[in-house]
Amino acid sequence: MTSTGPAAESVESGSTAPASAEAALAEVEHWFVRHGVPHFVEDRYTVASLPAFLRPFAALIRLARLGAMLGYWTVRRVFAEVREVGHLAVRALPLLALFGMVIFFSGDFWRIAAALTTGWLWVTAAFFVVLIQAFLVARLPEETGTLPRACTPDRIRASCAATPLAPLAEAEPDLATDPALGLGQRRNMFMYLLLTQTIQISLLSWMVFFFYVVFGAIAIRPPVLKDWFGHVPPDAHLWGVRVPGVSSELLHVAVLLAGLSALYFAITALTDAVYRREFFDRTLAELDKAIHMRCAYLTLRGRNGG
Repeated sequence: MTSTGPAAESVESGSTAPASAEAALAEVEHWFVRHGVPHFVEDRYTVASLPAFLRPFAALIRLARLGAMLGYWTVRRVFAEVREVGHLAVRALPLLALFGMVIFFSGDFWRIAAALTTGWLWVTAAFFVVLIQAFLVARLPEETGTLPRACTPDRIRASCAATPLAPLAEAEPDLATDPALGLGQRRNMFMYLLLTQTIQISLLSWMVFFFYVVFGAIAIRPPVLKDWFGHVPPDAHLWGVRVPGVSSELLHVAVLLAGLSALYFAITALTDAVYRREFFDRTLAELDKAIHMRCAYLTLRGRNGG
């Protein structure tokens, strides 16, 4: 005869609770990986139980696994930012277009750009990339140092809403409020901000480039080009295809203006209050949410004996 009393219910509850907790842990760890913070996962991505001949390469294997996670998140982030490109264009493109418009109508700037060979044009573009990355690398540690923001139980519960940790956060009366951010987590936060800003700046620079190519093809007519260069430049060819109305000189100008605009945006997004509120504080809020979720995650691990 099968018992159906309280004792049986207790056994059944005891057998399903650990499995439920394990499933919740696995789900939130997957959430951390998908959202670009794999180092927020405790003790899962260390390399263990390797064959003896592979143990000397454990560090490289772990690095490769983390690199794969980072690459997976980067691709997802690019597509996410592309979906927000309309917001980016509406908010940033008009101001950046005005920023470069005076330079764009300067004949001297066109002649400087036209004098660059293809090789030197790419060197100049790479120079802008190095400047932008140097600025971000120097500035972003100050931003990660401001996190986390007030890890109170109420804020943790609010951050866990609509995530795998929501049921735990609502039911748990004693949530951990220390996210235990070590060196690995801090580095992960820095890379998160660096890659997010780089993706956003790259998308914006491409928009600026295409804006000036289209605008230049419309506004800079052959008589103006003849006055600046003494002749009308021929149309450019891209991959063997002629592009009507677009000269190589125009492409060079658009590349330089895209680089200048990207550098300007990288600086103002972190220093100007309006730009920062529109483009950078959102990223900080996403990272702060992940930190609050880590508090709930550590609480769950502690309850589960992790």
